[in-house]
Amino acid sequence: MTNAARAARDLLLSVGWSRPGDLSMEEIAWACGLMVTRKEMDGCEGRIVMNRDGGVISINAAIDYQPKINYILAHETGHSRIHVGIQPLFADNKRSLEEWYAKGPQEKEANEFATELLMPAEAFARRVKAQKPSADVISDTAGYFGASRTAAFLRYRDLGQFPVMVVLIEKGIVKWKSPSKDFPFQWLEQNTPVSASTVAGDYFYRNSKASEPEKVYALDWFPDDFNAQRSPKQQLWEQCSRFSDDAIVSCIWTT
Repeated sequence: MTNAARAARDLLLSVGWSRPGDLSMEEIAWACGLMVTRKEMDGCEGRIVMNRDGGVISINAAIDYQPKINYILAHETGHSRIHVGIQPLFADNKRSLEEWYAKGPQEKEANEFATELLMPAEAFARRVKAQKPSADVISDTAGYFGASRTAAFLRYRDLGQFPVMVVLIEKGIVKWKSPSKDFPFQWLEQNTPVSASTVAGDYFYRNSKASEPEKVYALDWFPDDFNAQRSPKQQLWEQCSRFSDDAIVSCIWTT
């Protein structure tokens, strides 16, 4: 467990959290001496101004998706708990929060804090134990923790029992990938078109939106991966979930 995740766990213990729904993210922020406001913000999703006695979290008033609000609150609360002596102001834009791989160690730490605060590792692992990462499982888990499906997919990558890769595809182009360490295929080039022979390809090229996981050939997803080339008949499960108007998250796992 990272120091940031440990700080989030310690915070949950200090406020008496025992299960999702005990306290809202707003209540946890208030317990940390933070005031939460909604305001119009150009190009910014969340911001915190803080000192050692507390601070103010501002959230873009245009955001009405509660899981996203929860994540922003958890992320900014993370800044207040682990970065107060480093910098008094953090402003997080859309790109840094959606991609989860923001530049700089402080944003990475705030993401790690937010993940543990929203979906504590032990509780999450119990929730998904022995279950494959289908869209139904992920949606149920995300709803249970008040998180987005994307966040739940990524948490499953770290804590689930099946090797998995999470891929973000925007307008048919692979934007980023995030595999579990035991996923057998690792080579997937970013900024390349997704194959038409995948479930994601069906979504973008044929407007076909499968509601259940479907089998695909590993080679269609990973044509340049040596392991896929060596086993051209190997299949994987794939299921897609809408991320935004022009993007989806594809979850791929072993059969």
